[in-house]
Amino acid sequence: MNLPKRREHVTELKAGDIIRMNTIGKNLSIIYRQFTVFLNRELADSELTATELMYIGSLYDQDGVTQDDLAREFCIDKAATARTIQTLESKGILLRKVDENDRRAKRIYLTPKAEKYKTTIETVQKKWIDFCGADISKEEFAAFEKILSELAERVRR
Repeated sequence: MNLPKRREHVTELKAGDIIRMNTIGKNLSIIYRQFTVFLNRELADSELTATELMYIGSLYDQDGVTQDDLAREFCIDKAATARTIQTLESKGILLRKVDENDRRAKRIYLTPKAEKYKTTIETVQKKWIDFCGADISKEEFAAFEKILSELAERVRR
C-alpha cells in the first residue's frame, strides 16, 4: 500500500537544512523598511505618516476598538500607540472616548475626516502589491500572506 508521504514540519529540520533564521529575519526587515519608505514617499503630499496610516487602516475594519487593542494588534508599546493616536486626534482624524463599561479604557473612532483617506489607503496598498507582487501569482501572494499572518499570530502570543 502506498501511503502519502508525510510532510516534514519546519521544527523537524536539522542544522544543515536550507532554512536559516537570520535570512528570514533579514528579509522580513528589508521588506518592512522598504514598505515604510514606500508608504512615506506615497504619503508625502498628505498629512499622514506610514505609522498613522497603519492605525487608520485597522480602524476602517474595526472602528471603536480600545487603544490597548491597537497596541496589542501591532505589538507596539502603549505609550507609542498613545502618542500616535494623540497626533491623529490633533489632526482631526480620530476621536478618543472613554469606554462606558471600563472608565480606564479609551475607545478610538474615525472621524468623518478619516473617510477622505480611505481611497488613498486603498490606492497605496494596490501600488505596493503591484510593485512587490508583479511576478507572483495571486495564489502565491495569498499563500505568502497567510503564512506571514500565521507566523505573526504565533509570535504575538
